[in-house]
Amino acid sequence: MLHARTPRFGLAAAVAAVLAVTATGLTTPAVAAPSDIHATAATAPATASATAEQQDVPTVPAGTSVSTNGPTGFLTFHTENGASVYTWTRYKDGVRTTLPGTRYAGSVGTDIVVRIENGTYTYTDMSTGTEVASFDTNGTAYTPLRYMGTTFVAAKTVDNVRELHLLTKEQAATVDRPVTGIPSGAVLVRTENSDPNTLVVHYRVKVDGVYDNRVALVDIATAAVTETYDSLETNASSASAVSATHLAWLEWSDTNRATLAVARRDTKEITRTPLGAGAAVMTVKLVGDWVAYARLDAATAESPSPLFSLTARSLSDPQRTVKLLDEVSGSSTSADGGALATGGTIEQGKGIYRIGLGADGVPAATMLASTGVPTALDVKIRWVPPTVNFGGGADAAAMWDLSRKAKVSFVWTHNATGKTYTSEVPLWGTSAFFYAMLDDKTSAPLGDYTWKLTAEPSNGIGPSVERTGTMKAFSAKPTPHDFSDSGAPDLLVRDSTGQVVNYDARQTLYETGQHGDPSKRSTVVMGTGWQIYDRVLAPGNFDASPQADVLTRDRDGRLWLHSGTGTALAPRKQIGTGWGIYRHITGGSDLTGDGRIDLLATDNAGALWLYKGTGNTNAPYEARKKVGTGWGIYNRITGTGNIAGGPGGDLVARDSAGVLWLYLGKGDGTFAPRIKIGSGWDQYIDIVGVGDTDRDGRPDLVVQGISGGALDTLAVYRGTGDWRWPFKARLNVYNPDPLGTGSVTLF
Repeated sequence: MLHARTPRFGLAAAVAAVLAVTATGLTTPAVAAPSDIHATAATAPATASATAEQQDVPTVPAGTSVSTNGPTGFLTFHTENGASVYTWTRYKDGVRTTLPGTRYAGSVGTDIVVRIENGTYTYTDMSTGTEVASFDTNGTAYTPLRYMGTTFVAAKTVDNVRELHLLTKEQAATVDRPVTGIPSGAVLVRTENSDPNTLVVHYRVKVDGVYDNRVALVDIATAAVTETYDSLETNASSASAVSATHLAWLEWSDTNRATLAVARRDTKEITRTPLGAGAAVMTVKLVGDWVAYARLDAATAESPSPLFSLTARSLSDPQRTVKLLDEVSGSSTSADGGALATGGTIEQGKGIYRIGLGADGVPAATMLASTGVPTALDVKIRWVPPTVNFGGGADAAAMWDLSRKAKVSFVWTHNATGKTYTSEVPLWGTSAFFYAMLDDKTSAPLGDYTWKLTAEPSNGIGPSVERTGTMKAFSAKPTPHDFSDSGAPDLLVRDSTGQVVNYDARQTLYETGQHGDPSKRSTVVMGTGWQIYDRVLAPGNFDASPQADVLTRDRDGRLWLHSGTGTALAPRKQIGTGWGIYRHITGGSDLTGDGRIDLLATDNAGALWLYKGTGNTNAPYEARKKVGTGWGIYNRITGTGNIAGGPGGDLVARDSAGVLWLYLGKGDGTFAPRIKIGSGWDQYIDIVGVGDTDRDGRPDLVVQGISGGALDTLAVYRGTGDWRWPFKARLNVYNPDPLGTGSVTLF
């Protein structure tokens, strides 16, 4: 049997103390209550969207949900610092009494709350502060189910069958009354206390070897079944409601399809209305000659449903419906035959609403207390960078806060070109990244951007939200091989017709070449008629402009400068003659440590000559200086930039045996002794120091096979930053289409 517990000065005494000091109309206690319980007066919401009518509506903490309610007040709970806080709010003056302890329940339609602590259930009448019953289940076989007035509804397993028992107190002794009228061996499915006097019981019983589903009404006063109704499939989600004239409950054709069943208690006639896709948690309430129902999972839903709104359907005219709330997360039956609901409307926001009949007999929802939180999707931008250094390998990251799950797209648009980058954001994502590339996987240009966030509530409740702003992309320093003003390298190709085409290196070599669809490859024609040149190279920023440039040598030995503009090449300018004496010419490295790009050339005698860059467009290099001999053994030399972290730019050279050698720059125009770094490099017709293709801060090499760039003959060697092993293993670039007509040259 349950144990009688000696009353103590606890919840009841604390409530009585609070009631005593608030009875004179004070909204807060004049003296401290003798426990951790406290009362406060609710305050009016301070939201900008509140209407004049709402200014007198008290507020409750965000996330507050209604549990039960009675004639004088209602029980709510919310979370603070990870713990549940329960509060009793009085109707007449809005005074909120915070209850001690961390777990409470209520008795539907009454002012009784039940404190649950260590297996003990203490009933207190909040209208008087009087403790009216207490049940100690420790050491017993009872499992609590419901709290009906001062009655404790519990299940008890007898001979492997769960039975219903109603427990009451008489002179501190526990009286156990088994519920009668439920067939022996019945399987209990669900119980519901939709009013203080009647318990709704769903069960199934085997008849001729087949389970029948039934719904029964149990009179609390007599502990006996008074009415039984045949039902279709029910389960633990079959919410129920009972009034003086009707009984309503949910049936399930499968785990996802709900049907609303309503029975007239006088005729036992049952009307069924398919509701469609339901949810594990739903609510059903009877309000006068109407039945209201809704799904309770709108706040976490990932797709819309017409059942998210609290809808009232006329029992006399089933085709007539009224939407009461846009969403609802909890509800409780009122003592006056109405209901309280935790939910919200787009117009008034979230809070606790009273559901009752209006003067016209139609149900309506009236806000009882506001949380100050909007029902519509709210998006607050936390951070978007005003500027970002694309040239330094940085990306842009946006962060925001969502009030609920939403389908979000974040689009950056380049103002000058109209080109965009769109972030694909997960359903509950609160950040988006701009990986310095456009939707076609090309590197994003520098300059001014406009961004727009569009958030569509995943549950379909309320309008979509847009937020906009601006951002500026820049490059802190010139980027070698950047011909598109993106702060990222490009790959230039000359074909046999003399046409020069710019391929975005990030797209061609990485995004589509290694990880995507090469058919998306973008091209920009930079020049035509270039078949007149026998040498072309892209040395980086060679003149006074901040953009990368191109040098060419014609067959008469004249050297030409093609200054980059950021999006094209300016008309050529002759900057030298007599350059026909050189077998190889390369650039792309600062060999002297002055921050300017230098040129190297080898003549037919094998001498290595340094042309120190000046940065002057009219005289871009100083007189040549001999810095080496014996370089005639090499058939390819390539300036790589600083690939090893030393004081100067570096150089790789390939000999006739296909061995690749590294020359580390000392920073004074000379090199340390050569280091062997590879073999088999005679398979490549082009070796280009293209710059940092993968944005890891280290220069890379691009190579083209002897066959001219078809299929897998295009490849990348990614830099490591370690002179002992300066390049990682070869990465093939899938390239099914020719880079140009006939044989092509990379530079």
